[in-house]
Amino acid sequence: MRLPAGAIFVALAVVFNTGQAVAASPTPAPQYTPEEAHAGCMHTDLRVCMITLGAALWFDMNKVAREIALRNETDVNGKTAHRKIAITAAVPGHLERFEIVLTLASPAPNDTVVNAEIWLPADPELAHTQSEYDKTFLYDAVMPLLGNRCPNLDRLTLYRFYENEVKTHETQKIEAVNGGLADRTVETIETGKLQFCGALFSLHKRGEWRGTPQLARPRSVTLVSYIDLE
Repeated sequence: MRLPAGAIFVALAVVFNTGQAVAASPTPAPQYTPEEAHAGCMHTDLRVCMITLGAALWFDMNKVAREIALRNETDVNGKTAHRKIAITAAVPGHLERFEIVLTLASPAPNDTVVNAEIWLPADPELAHTQSEYDKTFLYDAVMPLLGNRCPNLDRLTLYRFYENEVKTHETQKIEAVNGGLADRTVETIETGKLQFCGALFSLHKRGEWRGTPQLARPRSVTLVSYIDLE
């Protein structure tokens, strides 16, 4: 569900002012500026980040508001407990969902977004053409997060970066996991942090299966991957 832009503004205002998530009011709300709608998220205030995401994507603002309301809670030892905001989003007109996980600065209270994880519905590893990359929703997820850090970013520029930089910097590691009743193997693929549009871009993949590292990864095991921006 995507709430109207004004409703998103009202819901966020209530959460940030009172720390309680409530249903959006139908009362007309002040409009945000075009700059806020394109500000992005990286090293930006959470409120402005949510405005940018709300202008570009569909998501359940009521669910996200509940997480925002808990962002400054501490655990029983007085340490910050909830500094991540998880968003299940979609591009308007599409059914496919992807995950964006925002991390806020610590210690609380600090509403600056310092990191964003992107969990796409399809792995760009097998993509090579623009249409294949489009189906992964890579651009649709990355663009609003970068916002005005890369205002003229087009799809092909991002896809070429992923094809020519990200894929060529992948480093594979396969190792045995000790413990338990059976041998297990963990495979990871990392790229390290790559500069892109004023942000640091990295790819992380991980898979685990029963057996020794000498055995090939079973067909049934798929590496779980996510993109990291900071």
